[in-house]
Amino acid sequence: MGDLVNPGTGVTNDLSTTFLTGRALIGSDLSNDHPVAIVYDPNLLVTDPDLLSPDVVDLPLTNGELHCSSCHDPHKDTYPPFLRKPTLNGELCITCHIPTGATWDWTTSSHATSVATPPLGTDPWPERKAAWVGQNVSENACMNCHTPHNAATPVRLIKDQEEQTCYLCHNGTVAQDILAEELKFSHHPVEVTPSLDHDSVRAENPLTMQFHVECEDCHNPHGSYSSPPMISFNPANPADTNHTTAPFVNGSMVGVTGIDNGGAVKPEVDYEYEVCFKCHGVPGNSACDNQRCSTATGYSMTRQDGVYNLRDKVDPGNPALVSYHPITANDPFNNGEVPSLRADIPLDTTSSLIYCSDCHNSNVSPAAGGVGTAGSHGSTYEGILAMPYDFDPQTATSANSLCYKCHNAASLEVSFIHSKHVGSNTTCINCHDPHGSAKFPHLLNFLTFANVTGPMEITGTGAFTEPTWIDNGQYSGTCHLVCHGKTHDAWSYP
Repeated sequence: MGDLVNPGTGVTNDLSTTFLTGRALIGSDLSNDHPVAIVYDPNLLVTDPDLLSPDVVDLPLTNGELHCSSCHDPHKDTYPPFLRKPTLNGELCITCHIPTGATWDWTTSSHATSVATPPLGTDPWPERKAAWVGQNVSENACMNCHTPHNAATPVRLIKDQEEQTCYLCHNGTVAQDILAEELKFSHHPVEVTPSLDHDSVRAENPLTMQFHVECEDCHNPHGSYSSPPMISFNPANPADTNHTTAPFVNGSMVGVTGIDNGGAVKPEVDYEYEVCFKCHGVPGNSACDNQRCSTATGYSMTRQDGVYNLRDKVDPGNPALVSYHPITANDPFNNGEVPSLRADIPLDTTSSLIYCSDCHNSNVSPAAGGVGTAGSHGSTYEGILAMPYDFDPQTATSANSLCYKCHNAASLEVSFIHSKHVGSNTTCINCHDPHGSAKFPHLLNFLTFANVTGPMEITGTGAFTEPTWIDNGQYSGTCHLVCHGKTHDAWSYP
């Protein structure tokens, strides 16, 4: 409760010797402290479904109200600081609070079960005194993130600001080093503080909330648990089965809100893409309306079909969609002609699905063939991509490793005149849209403008007012366009 000084001469009127300090000095503003003098009855459960019924709460609720004495016993210090129950393993907190959802439960979450301990010389719980601090994550439980008094973030009584609370552990001390990922060139901008209407609980509506991203928008701290990474395969070892099955979420993403491929809100997601659609697939809008969030490079690109809502790019229910990567569904009519698909990976053209995080992931993650932190927190590559993918449409494609993760580079360098393009400073991004196309098969969706190394554009030619691909049947078609000053007048792709 702070430093209580009891003068040796007994009680005096010198209040300077008896003032409380630290978190014990609550003051008269209780807005950043646990609520007191509130009626704790069944009606309260309507506004907070994580509360237990007062009938089963074995703490004193005088006149049906919660007071300081509900948690503290001023005459006994059996459980410092004068608590009625210990805080270890969250025992005191879960007397009233037990966060539970349809697909998750606090008792099985990592924050409730992990025995990870910080290495010597580090302390993710500096505000907790030795008399009551736990030795590992599970022992500190609720107190890993929350504090009942003088909380830095009053709403939810979070002990620090936003992601800084997470970084106390997720900086490589007792958990994966997410901080290092977020400091990379390309990352989700969690450092940007959202407006005051941001609410990390299930009450937040993805259709009406202000665009933002914080850790809890993708992760439920009361339910998430460790599990294999969300990837279709490990490019360093395609036979490795230590991964989940697309498109299902793993334990790190259970219990968060999302938007399904039809544009409807889901209280709890089942599939990874439903989390991504909260920002990148809002009906009629998208957080990144040019397909890429702003970064230090600051260039822009314009696609031929003019569709930038990524849900519309991969939703087979969109009647305008012609071709797409199999994120939400795999249609053999769409994907049946992929002669470049590598034979040594566990994917096929008729039934396999892939994750958004197969492409968008850390450059040291299993998605990149590494053993580092998984997830789309940050990457050294533009677009939070796991592997090199040349965003400059006028440079050589030696850095298109991301495409070659699934597509056979040798095949592309032999057939379909790809070798001519690959060797002539023409990247995959010039012609192919990695998400989907509302114009042509084979993900063909030509860049009509890009200002990367100076303005460039792909235009139509002759009778074709816009760049055009004519499909002449299996593995055959012709291009009618002008690109890099070269006129493709019915150039044939045998």
